[in-house]
Amino acid sequence: MSSKKSPSTGGRRIVFTRDATGLVREISISDAVVIVFSFIVGGGIMFLSVQSLAPTYFPGANLPLGYLLALFLWLPIALIYSILARAMPRNGGDYVYVSRILGPGYGFLASWGVWTMLMFTIGALTFQAVSFGSLFVMYYGLLTYNLGLLGWSIQLTDPLWGVIFGIVVVLFLGGILMASTKGSLWIMRFLFVIPLLGGIATIWILFTHSPLDMIWAWNNIFGWGQNPFGAYGDLFRLAIQNYWWLHAFRDSTTGFTNTIGIMLIAMFAFGGVYSITIVGGEVRDTKRTFYISMVLGLFFIAAFYIGLLYPIQANYGTFIHLYDFLTYSKDPLGLLMWSLPHLNAEWSWVPAGLGSLLPQDTLQYWIQYGAWLYAGKVPFPIPASIPLFAAPLAGLSWLGLFIIGSGALWLVNSVMPMLLSTSRYMFAWSFDRIIPTKISAINERTTTPMYAIGISIVLACIGVILSYWSAFQAIMNTVFLSVPAFILTIFAATRFKARRPDLAEQTYSPKIGKIPVLSICGVIAIFTIIPLIIAGIATFNLGSLLLIIVVYSIGALIYLAMRRKNRKAGVDLEAIFKSIPPE
Repeated sequence: MSSKKSPSTGGRRIVFTRDATGLVREISISDAVVIVFSFIVGGGIMFLSVQSLAPTYFPGANLPLGYLLALFLWLPIALIYSILARAMPRNGGDYVYVSRILGPGYGFLASWGVWTMLMFTIGALTFQAVSFGSLFVMYYGLLTYNLGLLGWSIQLTDPLWGVIFGIVVVLFLGGILMASTKGSLWIMRFLFVIPLLGGIATIWILFTHSPLDMIWAWNNIFGWGQNPFGAYGDLFRLAIQNYWWLHAFRDSTTGFTNTIGIMLIAMFAFGGVYSITIVGGEVRDTKRTFYISMVLGLFFIAAFYIGLLYPIQANYGTFIHLYDFLTYSKDPLGLLMWSLPHLNAEWSWVPAGLGSLLPQDTLQYWIQYGAWLYAGKVPFPIPASIPLFAAPLAGLSWLGLFIIGSGALWLVNSVMPMLLSTSRYMFAWSFDRIIPTKISAINERTTTPMYAIGISIVLACIGVILSYWSAFQAIMNTVFLSVPAFILTIFAATRFKARRPDLAEQTYSPKIGKIPVLSICGVIAIFTIIPLIIAGIATFNLGSLLLIIVVYSIGALIYLAMRRKNRKAGVDLEAIFKSIPPE
């Protein structure tokens, strides 16, 4: 450790912000499991999985196989994070590991990408949750014969309500997190158990019904009309008349390629497995918690995912592909909206005669398109999601409502763990003086870093607003914002013993023979994740690439500016990053 002293500070060496973090180790093993599950299970399974079969993304992909392959890609990475978390159980997770092994600049930029990714993700998930709300209100209106609620379900298809709902959820749950960590853990437990029960009910419904059941179930909800096959048949007729069958044939020949592509979505769906490491400084049992919640937890989450995806694609894959085609194939509205009456007359840019009108004698018409007449605006169809396809199988019942509500809660319950993570990243940066030290201040009454949480809340609300334009693309972009963190953490793991033998000897570093387990997992992870990254870059558009460049450029400028400021103030940067932060 450096012994230099700064004359500007009276010869006193400045290291960390203070001698102790002020945070309390109150996260138990069960709390860690709740945090990891809530963080992970959400948009990556409830809506992105089925929406990714749209023609513009990965049509024809084998969803359960893609998610199963992603599990094995994540296992060595989860082992790396769990070993490093046990060796250095501090807030900041990969920021602490990479900065202590490779250097502070690498550590900050890696975690900066993840932090930004989480802000976008919070926004996209809470924004998307309102679509489940629209479906829930529609079901409840049908169940209670309340036509007013049916009108509200149409209103809620407007993306503006997604922004309003998302901001309200972030402010409410963020406020609880500011008030008490212990109280927040109780809220997280409740928001975990309810959707878990709903998820189990969804798996049971999907496994106990056939494709023929889906026809009856869909029409019993959305109407039979004059078509012998009801509203379900109307969707097929409209799709076939708009050449969906050509897309279906083409997509059937790209199944393997798109199955590899779907692993990008699956990587996002499993990506939060490292979340508990970011709050490592507040975990009680650091010997067992990380392995149980991350490594074993990954297998249980994969079983949950495949339990949902296998029956839904095996029985309803063609219908989901068709629904995605109608909903997402025409930018910006989709063929479903383009088939509205009066649209050709009102909007000159719509080609005359495109598509054929859906009959007006089914609820499907009024729910999906009635906003044109009811609200005087172009409606947005109910987005594809697992609850949309599973709930009709339960009929108009409280079980159907429970399935839809649990789907919404899987999106909402990720907000608190993600805000917890983003605030602890900021806390760790501030404690190391990479950002202003005020941000790591702990409120004496609540024992929470209120400034860090407050900033996270504001930026998450901005993420909600940005999702107004494209929640799906926002999440696709965020997958790659977090990739540098994974690569740098993997590389740091392989170099832990060589670069920091002092830390490796003092901390936990298991071996197989004479070879560190971190090195073995690191080599495996590098050879499995890099081809996937190369394949994923092909899905980039110019906007995505520019976003990533801008985000990391801003992070680099912040780091360079604060490093210069700290050196002028006499901060001993060498001492900070030669040791693990205090507890």
